[in-house]
Amino acid sequence: VQEKKSKDFAKAQNLNVTHVFTDAESARTTGRPQLQALLAFCKKHKGNIGNVIVADLSRLARNVVDQGTLIATLAELGIRLRSVDEQHIDGTASGKFMAGMTGVFNQYFSDSLSERTKYRMQAAVKAGRFVWKAPLGYLNTKNGSGSTIKVDTDRAPLVRKGFELMASGNYHADDVLRAITALGLRTARGLMLPRQTWHAMLRNPIYAGWVKSGDLVVRGVHPPIVTQQLFDKVQEVLAGRSKTAQTRQVLNPEFP
Repeated sequence: VQEKKSKDFAKAQNLNVTHVFTDAESARTTGRPQLQALLAFCKKHKGNIGNVIVADLSRLARNVVDQGTLIATLAELGIRLRSVDEQHIDGTASGKFMAGMTGVFNQYFSDSLSERTKYRMQAAVKAGRFVWKAPLGYLNTKNGSGSTIKVDTDRAPLVRKGFELMASGNYHADDVLRAITALGLRTARGLMLPRQTWHAMLRNPIYAGWVKSGDLVVRGVHPPIVTQQLFDKVQEVLAGRSKTAQTRQVLNPEFP
């Protein structure tokens, strides 16, 4: 819808559209790939680009400082920012004033929404619900209280097997990863599990039934994949405190 609005505006103003840049993520950060690509494109074609069109200013930035910086950067390149919904934005004193006021309102709306979202997330965690993307071994679902996670019956047994092998103290985490990969553990996209992800999983209390957000840790409403005893044993092994074995064996992925 935003792209159509912008193109229709360009057509009505007799402006030739040279390139379209579309970011899927929020305008809360200027590090968005396509925004950076737009700025690079404008610098590369300085003198040939006269306008940058957005559906509204909140699509450009949701921070008044970022908005001002971006408008100034474009102005230095001889480019005018055009907003379909805020056509009063221009280089005049009143236009700059209105742009600034609009930026303040956009930032207030963004910050207010962020505060409400943060509060709801904290309330969900205190209730024991995991409301983010489910980690490997779990699937996102909903119960009567809202979003949470449930056990992925296909991957959870392999995740548990990995914890069990680690708890023995006989194997290195990388060897265990090769073993459970040979057994068929894959990501939701069907890819092999990255080493860093596996090492992080071994330390994630979510698998023992806990939900963690910052310093807040509460018992989750989701079923654990491993017991607390097994999880604690793995933590001892990772910390080098396990007395189970002094020498580690090498796991042959052909015979896990």
